[in-house]
Amino acid sequence: MHAGFPGSPGLWMWRCPHPDWPDRELLLLHAGGFLGGEEPEDGAGLRLFMLQLLLGSVLVYGSGDGSGDAQEQLELLTYAQKLPHHLRLMEEEEDEEDEDHLLRFVLPPFVWSLCSTAQAPEDEELLEAEDHNLEPALASPPGPVARCILTLFPEQKLFRVADSSLEGLTQLCTHLLGCDPKTEPGGAEVGGAYLAALAERVVDAMQEDAVLRIGRLCQEAKEMAQQETGDKWPTATNFWQDDTFLRNSDTSDTIPQHDDISQASSSPWHDNTDGDTTQQQEDTAWVEAPSPHPLSPMPAPLCLVYNSDSNKLSLNPRALAVLRGITQPVVVVAIAGPYRTGKSFLMNRLAERRTGFPLGPTVWAETKGIWMWCLPHPRRHGVALVLLDTEGLGDPQKGDNSNDAWIFSLALLFSSTLVYNSMGTINQQALDQLRLVTELTNHIRVRVEDEDPAAEFSRVFPSFIWAVRDFTLQLREGERLMTEDEYLEDALRLKPGNGRVVQEHNEMRRCLRAFFTHRKLFVLERPTADANLARLEEMQEDELQPRFRQQADAFCQHIWEKSPVKELPGGRQVTGTMLASLVEKYVATIVKGEVPCVESTVMALARTENTAAVAAAVAEYQKGMEQDLVLPMDSRASLVDVHQRWERHAVTLFLSRAFADNERTYQCQLMRELEAAKEEFCRRNEEASEQRCQAVLRELWQDVEHRLQCGDYAAPGGAQLFQDDLCRVLEDYQWWPEKGVKADAVLEVFLREREPLAQALHAIDARLVMMERQREAAAAKEAAAREAEAACLKEQQCSLEEHCRQLEQQLLEEQRLRLKEQNRLLEHRLKEHWTLMEEGYKHEAEKMELQIKQLQEEKKRTENHAWIISTVGLLANVASLFLPGVVGKAVSIVGNMIQRKL
Repeated sequence: MHAGFPGSPGLWMWRCPHPDWPDRELLLLHAGGFLGGEEPEDGAGLRLFMLQLLLGSVLVYGSGDGSGDAQEQLELLTYAQKLPHHLRLMEEEEDEEDEDHLLRFVLPPFVWSLCSTAQAPEDEELLEAEDHNLEPALASPPGPVARCILTLFPEQKLFRVADSSLEGLTQLCTHLLGCDPKTEPGGAEVGGAYLAALAERVVDAMQEDAVLRIGRLCQEAKEMAQQETGDKWPTATNFWQDDTFLRNSDTSDTIPQHDDISQASSSPWHDNTDGDTTQQQEDTAWVEAPSPHPLSPMPAPLCLVYNSDSNKLSLNPRALAVLRGITQPVVVVAIAGPYRTGKSFLMNRLAERRTGFPLGPTVWAETKGIWMWCLPHPRRHGVALVLLDTEGLGDPQKGDNSNDAWIFSLALLFSSTLVYNSMGTINQQALDQLRLVTELTNHIRVRVEDEDPAAEFSRVFPSFIWAVRDFTLQLREGERLMTEDEYLEDALRLKPGNGRVVQEHNEMRRCLRAFFTHRKLFVLERPTADANLARLEEMQEDELQPRFRQQADAFCQHIWEKSPVKELPGGRQVTGTMLASLVEKYVATIVKGEVPCVESTVMALARTENTAAVAAAVAEYQKGMEQDLVLPMDSRASLVDVHQRWERHAVTLFLSRAFADNERTYQCQLMRELEAAKEEFCRRNEEASEQRCQAVLRELWQDVEHRLQCGDYAAPGGAQLFQDDLCRVLEDYQWWPEKGVKADAVLEVFLREREPLAQALHAIDARLVMMERQREAAAAKEAAAREAEAACLKEQQCSLEEHCRQLEQQLLEEQRLRLKEQNRLLEHRLKEHWTLMEEGYKHEAEKMELQIKQLQEEKKRTENHAWIISTVGLLANVASLFLPGVVGKAVSIVGNMIQRKL
């Protein structure tokens, strides 16, 4: 086929026969047009990325163009950081860290195909030596996207594909073609009907909700596929309750299903009705809440490491998910020993249950691989008890001693206490059954380069407890009673000599003494009669032999009280999450045909844990800062105080979880990230302060703004009024609380923005004042002119009055003289008239009388002031002709004269 995938947007599919498995199909999915390019505004790229993850059984990320920093190419896959916000396994909201672990259970393996130039041979050899694992190839510390990929995806691989060579491409194709088929969360393989239904449900869910609930979507897709095809699926609808996780099409490779486990009573050994009720409630809670709390008991064991009929080891991802959810330290008790010797029965007593690990009534081995049961520790708060029941050694059906050695080696590597269970006594035959101990140097390496393996093994091996079952002998040496431990040490005593027989006799004993520095022996009699052994799970506690109950209780008490927490070299306590990583790495190494190395595994775990410790510490810091900070803070110093408090907490959290950080690489990374987070909070504080101050100033400015709109400042003195109002705003602003660190800066910007307004108001005010002054000057000039005119008029009036007054006086004087003359003449005429009458001059007397009358009339005329008034009025009228301002005054003068004369 020469045609390729188109480049147009969408998710494209190509179905073809699988080249290696004739009974399987190969389905290729390609997101064309989005991934690796610019993200569309509608988020289509992220949705296509999530759809690929949910439909595929492996995700290939192709990047690189032969130049630049390779890790920068990985950091471009920012979709990975968004997955925890858009994908949820459960319906209930889980803690972010727990949810990340659960996503790791359902997401496919991650393969990075890096197109690069020719690689240096030593680098390529290093990549192949690490089995193309991504983490060792990353720079330290990894970037945020790389950390997210290491956390979310169950497996991460790196393949370099060079243009000049087909070797890298061949390795990539070989790896991809060898990947496991697609399965649903319960572990069953799926076909096209399931994928079609799942794609339909996921696309519908993307249109409705931003968060995809994977568990519900997968269950709905499963039901839709069942309705369409009628295929038989596993009956359990909740994958936490069912243990089918491998290919159910191949019956030889499926885990044995123990129906009696789910149906059996989960009550404790000691009869206690209240206790049974409590346990029943706990079991119910487990079913309803598939993501167990770290201290919640599992209702029944799960197969952790499955050993197929072909002696091929594989892991149960569901059991790993349970382990990853345990964030507390773990006490790991593993039991090993010959098959059909009652190991599971003893482990059930440690779990305080009658049933749990399957016992089986036949001579055939019941336990296959390694089964796990996680419980709250019965004596230690905040510690989990992990019980591991291993496949019996020497099973004739298996016929592979090397497989026994690997199972035994894993039990040693996983546990903090190893219980070796055997029957009868400690004799040469029993020691011969422990021949695997002498071969441990071929199956376990402590360091990458070991010089003295035996001395190193004692540092990493668990404490050793030998449980001898069905013991019937008396612990006696001659007449002296022996303790159980003395009996063990006596059995491990070396023989003197150098012969071959002596060396063979001493070899096993020397290994046990060298490898296990902490040794303990418990002997247990047969628990019941032979006829009752087949129904041990059904028997009540009081039906067992009293001596056995006493010995078994002593055994359990010692385990509960003395068994240490699992530790790494250096004393770092192991949590369930860390144990899950160790389990993955050890089993993966064995499956590849290599010898597991404690040192390299611990260093790989340290990289993972330290990266997670940095992320957890930063997350805790950010959570605490978000909780305690009330933005805006009044000063940077107060924010730094909160920062320092949570920084101390974050560093304490980091140091409590990190280990083997000898170069302080991860602590330096933590310092950088905390500093960056602090600066981000400072930036947010400044932003909040800026927004708060701007809001305060807007509120205080409203009255001023209203007065501006009303034109209150557009009047003379308005600039001063504005300045007064502005001062009041500034004063109120200074007293306003909780403004934050940007109070002065925001105020400065505020004043700078209003400065043009103030200047404009000052200019307007200056112009108005100038105009007012000009108006006042003009008015003053006009008033002065009026005053001058009035003064001139007054002067004219005064002059006229003076002229009139003097004229009037002159006229009055003339009147007085005239009247005086007229009176004299009249008196003379009267005397003359009287004389003429007396003398009898009657005719002359009559003439004289006429003259007298004329003279009297003339006197009357002289006595009348009209002629004076007329003369003065004439003067005033004449004066008004050249003195217009005295017109009214002339009338007034004449009027006053008339008033006086009247």
